[in-house]
Amino acid sequence: MADLFDVIADPTRRELLRALLSRTEEPDGTGEASVGQLVAELGLSQPTVSKHLKTLREFQVVTVREQGQHRYYRLEPTSLEPVAEWLGAFLKPAVAADRPVGDEVEEVVRLAPVHPLTPRARTAAVRIGSTAAAVVGRLRR
Repeated sequence: MADLFDVIADPTRRELLRALLSRTEEPDGTGEASVGQLVAELGLSQPTVSKHLKTLREFQVVTVREQGQHRYYRLEPTSLEPVAEWLGAFLKPAVAADRPVGDEVEEVVRLAPVHPLTPRARTAAVRIGSTAAAVVGRLRR
């Protein structure tokens, strides 16, 4: 079974995530994109985009809103918190040693836990978070 790192390791999925992230800054404020919009924006085939969105949806990295025959996808940034926490643990020594880092790195380090979770606790936390995201997604429909 794949984990979150396997999911975001795929370059096509990362491009989809970047495209959805850019939508969060648009004036309409929805942060949503249809498969057709993503196909046009990224120059990928519709089956490829749909396949990768399915994987992202299974890991609750994106949520989907159905409206008639159309599906609108939105980035679910909280699902990526385990990645930020994991990276933060590696970046803390650089920040602690006063090595120059970007503002984004300082934010990741700030959000990283002081004591990283044990693997068992992390698994439980991810399951709880995934379940909560799924419930919220269902409630939004």
